[in-house]
Amino acid sequence: MLGPFDSITVFGAATVDRISAAVGTTVLGASNPGTARAYPGGVGLNVARGLGRLGHPVRLVSRIGRDADGEMAMAAGRAAGVDVSRVSVSETAPTASYHAVFDHEGSLVIGIADMAVCDEIVPAAVAAAATASPPDRSLWLVDANLPSETLDFIAGGAIEAGVPLAALTVSPAKAVRLAPLLDKLTLLIANRREAAAVLDYAPKEPMPSAAELARQISQAKAPNVVVSNGGEPLAVGVRGEVRAFAPLKAFVKSVNGAGDGLAAGTIHGLALGRSLFEAVLAGLATAAIAIESEGTVSPDLSPALVAARIGDRGGAAP
Repeated sequence: MLGPFDSITVFGAATVDRISAAVGTTVLGASNPGTARAYPGGVGLNVARGLGRLGHPVRLVSRIGRDADGEMAMAAGRAAGVDVSRVSVSETAPTASYHAVFDHEGSLVIGIADMAVCDEIVPAAVAAAATASPPDRSLWLVDANLPSETLDFIAGGAIEAGVPLAALTVSPAKAVRLAPLLDKLTLLIANRREAAAVLDYAPKEPMPSAAELARQISQAKAPNVVVSNGGEPLAVGVRGEVRAFAPLKAFVKSVNGAGDGLAAGTIHGLALGRSLFEAVLAGLATAAIAIESEGTVSPDLSPALVAARIGDRGGAAP
């Protein structure tokens, strides 16, 4: 079993998400009526906030700019119970931002990420957190927004400290940063396109199913893997054994944050000592709660709410 965990450290990005959504049928190449809002976000911050709201001691190791966006991101982290004392401040780069446009059905049309400040998260910036003796029953989690050398440094530190290491792929372009580290990971969470990129499938090459990708990764690479597939069943692989799980029914406001909710909820389940096949149900529930929320992390997220959604999952079990 991966868990239980008493302490979780997240190494990853903190951003401000600027989200625009069309009202009515979306017309490409033209001006569309809609809404525009700003929310705290970033894979690392989103997962840390989710874990904090689910009652887990969690700290975030990240970097922001000296600006209002950075203040917004840190305030959101503290409000969710996240220890942000390891977040450093750049004097030159702005806080990372993600600009996304969604159609009237809540599906992503295009997303643009300005993540230059993450290039400053070099090994020296994370060394204090990645080399200190961790508490017993700890988990480290990285997202692929970090530079390759930093990911490698953290992976080495996790091995030396005997700490399990989980990783989130972020995007197909950044997922490849994790490819050299797969055999050092305890858990990989990716969507289907990202998992294919990690395994070096070319973009135009026929992409294997989520189940086949989970089998390949968990059989020969990282021993535990979750491969999501949009609204289709996701695949969970544990040392080559693969099971499928259907997403929970949800009223979609925005898919932004769904993957981070899946990760936070799954780690929540693992932290409680459940197997990965059991823990992913909490991930599915947290993802459903996320896409029903205006922001990336619902302010109503709680262990009780997740448990209730698992109880109502109907056909989500394998």
